[in-house]
Amino acid sequence: MRGAQLRRPLAAAASGITRPTTTPTIRHIQDVFAQLRIGVGATNAVVEGRRHASVKSQGAYRLRDSSTIPKKLGAKKTGDSWVITGNIIYKQRGTVWYPGENVGMGRDHTIFALASGYVKYYRDPSLHPKRQYIGVVFDKKDKLPYPKNAMRKRKLNMIAAPIPQRAPEPELSASGIPMQVVRQGTGRKPHPRDERILKLVKDSSYAYREENWRLGTLVRTEKRKMGSRRVAMKHRRRKAKAIGLEMRAMREDKIARRKEALDAQRAAKMRKMKEYRARLEAKKGGAAAPGGGAAPTSAPAPESKPPTET
Repeated sequence: MRGAQLRRPLAAAASGITRPTTTPTIRHIQDVFAQLRIGVGATNAVVEGRRHASVKSQGAYRLRDSSTIPKKLGAKKTGDSWVITGNIIYKQRGTVWYPGENVGMGRDHTIFALASGYVKYYRDPSLHPKRQYIGVVFDKKDKLPYPKNAMRKRKLNMIAAPIPQRAPEPELSASGIPMQVVRQGTGRKPHPRDERILKLVKDSSYAYREENWRLGTLVRTEKRKMGSRRVAMKHRRRKAKAIGLEMRAMREDKIARRKEALDAQRAAKMRKMKEYRARLEAKKGGAAAPGGGAAPTSAPAPESKPPTET
C-alpha cells in the first residue's frame, strides 16, 4: 500500500521534470516539489524521517560551592614562642612532627604543650635518624635535645624550703588529764573509719573536741556520675554487696554479743547458786556442832537401785 502511494508522486515529479519546457520558472519548480509531498500521517514520517534528540537529557542540578570548611592545619607557634600548658603548637594530618620534651600528641596528631615554656623545633638522631620533634624548654637559652645523661628538668612551681620539725606533744596536760582520747566504734570488730580522736580544748573548760578537718571527713559528698550506664551499675552492685556484707557482720556481731550476755548471766546464776549452797552447808554444820567442835560425819547411805523387770 505504501509502495503504491509513493510511486504516484515520484512518477509525477519525474514526468514534470522531463516535460519539455523552454525556461523553467520558479512557479514550475514549486509545483514539482509540491507533488512529492504526501498527506500528514504515518506516510509523512516515512518520507520526511523522524528527528531524535541530539543531546542527552539530565536531571536538575545545582552548582556546588567549591570552598570547603578550612582545616587550619600547620604551625600555631613558632620557635622560641612562649606557651602555657594546653596550648596547641602544631596541627597536622599524620605524624609530620613528633612530640618531644614536655609535649603531648592528641588522637588527631595535634601537638600541644604539657608545661609552660618556650617552643623548640629539633631533631634527635639518638631516637630516630629522620624524625622531627617539637619540645618545650623552661629556659629560652636551652637547646634540644638534652645530653643523654643530663639531669632531667621539671617545673613544679615550688620553692625548696626546710620543713620544721613539730615539737612532740605531751601525753598529759598540766592538770594531769590526757591530751587526747580515742573513741572506738561499736561492735566486736569496730571499723577503723568509726574511730574518733578527741583532743583537749586549749582553754580552761577541760572539754574534749574533735578537730575540724576530721569533722569534714565525716561528711559524705555525692560522687561524680559515671561515664556509662554499665560502669554505674557495676559500682551500684559493688556498693550493694558491701552494704550486705556489713549488715551481715553487724547481725553476727549482735548475735554473738547476745550469746555472750546470756552466757554471762548463766555463769552469774550458777555462781550465786554455788554460794547459796555453800552458805546452807555452813549453816547446817554450825547447827550440828553448837559447842564449836567438828560435827560427826555420818557415812553416806548406799544408793538403792530400783528393781528391774524381767
